[in-house]
Amino acid sequence: MAAAAVGSRSVAFSNSKWPLCVPSLPSLSAFRELPFNSSTHSIPPLCCKSSQIKQLLPATPKGRGITAPRSSTDESSSVSSPERWLLKPVGDGDSRHIGFKVPLPDAFVIASDAVTVGRLPDKADMVIPVATVSGLHARLEKKGGRLLITDLDSTNGTYIDDKKLRPGTVTTVPPGSCIIFGDTHLAMFRVSKIEQEEDVTGEGDDKSEIETKAETTTTESS
Repeated sequence: MAAAAVGSRSVAFSNSKWPLCVPSLPSLSAFRELPFNSSTHSIPPLCCKSSQIKQLLPATPKGRGITAPRSSTDESSSVSSPERWLLKPVGDGDSRHIGFKVPLPDAFVIASDAVTVGRLPDKADMVIPVATVSGLHARLEKKGGRLLITDLDSTNGTYIDDKKLRPGTVTTVPPGSCIIFGDTHLAMFRVSKIEQEEDVTGEGDDKSEIETKAETTTTESS
């Protein structure tokens, strides 16, 4: 009868001819943040097939189809700015630089006055599960009818269109622009300000889309 020592105890095994096989756990290095090197940050056309919309709300009862993670603002404050901002993923979904298939993240509705963005759920309110996104990547704030963003010293940087932001510097995000959280393929979002909203609950079996009237920086030619 074979025995394997575990700490100060021993565990007996009934059949000595079978070796004890302990599956090895994956190395922690497999979960390290991946650098993303790209010489250009091209903006593909706006096309988003993701119909799941996540709302980042203050602490309120959850409705059907709406997620309400914690807000970065003081929990004792129940007052939030009325405007909402929609972030739609517009990357091309190419994950070859990651090494395995990674789905595009969901769209997010920013309803809280301040939310953090990152890869790790225990650090960020708006979670983007992509290896090239830092655990705590950036901070979004609503103030005076504007959406503000601050890069929190992320590894791969935060961009508004093709402009890289300086860490710690608060920058206004123009409606219609794209925010890139370190990865043009998997973590690029088109930003629009929601003026009216028809349905965010996803009622029914078919996934519904949010109907929005958004401000953009583009002008229509007559």
